[in-house]
Amino acid sequence: MDHQTALHRPAVNAAFGKHLLFFPSRKIHGQVVCHSTLEADYCIHLEYDPAVVRYCSQPGELELRIDGRLHRYHPDFLVETLEEHYYTEVKVDFSQVSTLWKAKLRAAQQLLSETNSYLARADLASIRPPSRLRNLKFLYFHSFNVSADEYGGCLRLLPTLSYPVTLRELLAHPSEVRERAFYKALFDRQLSFDLNQRLTINTPIMGGGHAHQRT
Repeated sequence: MDHQTALHRPAVNAAFGKHLLFFPSRKIHGQVVCHSTLEADYCIHLEYDPAVVRYCSQPGELELRIDGRLHRYHPDFLVETLEEHYYTEVKVDFSQVSTLWKAKLRAAQQLLSETNSYLARADLASIRPPSRLRNLKFLYFHSFNVSADEYGGCLRLLPTLSYPVTLRELLAHPSEVRERAFYKALFDRQLSFDLNQRLTINTPIMGGGHAHQRT
């Protein structure tokens, strides 16, 4: 994908008094440097979004002109899909940012629009909706180290089941599929459930397009 925006060298050092967090990304097969837990939680949504091919944090520096003065701006993320790329700014509450910050965001949006990109905004309400983030984090961090053979066995089993099935029934299935493989299938959308309700062992699970649905 052709990126025409002039970005200077990424900033990877933490500001004084702040600590860096390292999010383990399966999509990029490496660590994503985050400057807050909110940024790390945003990564969960990028991992879950099937349209996102790759992403990185602190992609670099933009030079902006605001009222004739030069300002430097560092977007938090660069996100790529098969069809586009865009940048994301993560803030707890955009309505509470300073007048200068609002001007920076407007100027950055204008600059990026000239290169067929844009600046997305992710705030506390969109990143941490009740139950949804809790569910995604549980599934993501409980589905690491699933081998290809192990996951393949899980995917072969799923079309043979009758849905809906509770999570309890799924985990108690006499097959040799391990829990982490089922959790990965849920995170990868091979199985589905109501993400807005807390996942429990009694949660009804639905299958994919080739699954047998109970009537």
